[in-house]
Amino acid sequence: MEKKKLPVISIIFYILAGISLAYTIWAIVYSSGIISEAIAMGQLVVEGSEFEIVSYYVSNTGQFVLLAAVLIGLGWVLQILSTPKSETLEEELAEIQIDETPIEKVEEEPVEA
Repeated sequence: MEKKKLPVISIIFYILAGISLAYTIWAIVYSSGIISEAIAMGQLVVEGSEFEIVSYYVSNTGQFVLLAAVLIGLGWVLQILSTPKSETLEEELAEIQIDETPIEKVEEEPVEA
């Protein structure tokens, strides 16, 4: 099986996506620490504030998850588009087997209506 080479730009997109996902994980941990602190100090009551808590997490991490998904998608598309075709036209034509037997004339029978 041939080993396909990844384009450099795809590798760069994958690395940037990994960095974005790593930042997302760090932001989730940091945000949960802030939320836990606010609950412990009595500044935030969980009951009735669920939307605000989820909104806080999403506003801190959502854009980086989306960025990572876009970068992975771009890297994948560029990887698919830049795979070189290994076969030349001559190789493709050599693979096509042409039957060179002459075609006999077939007489058509009249169709009755």
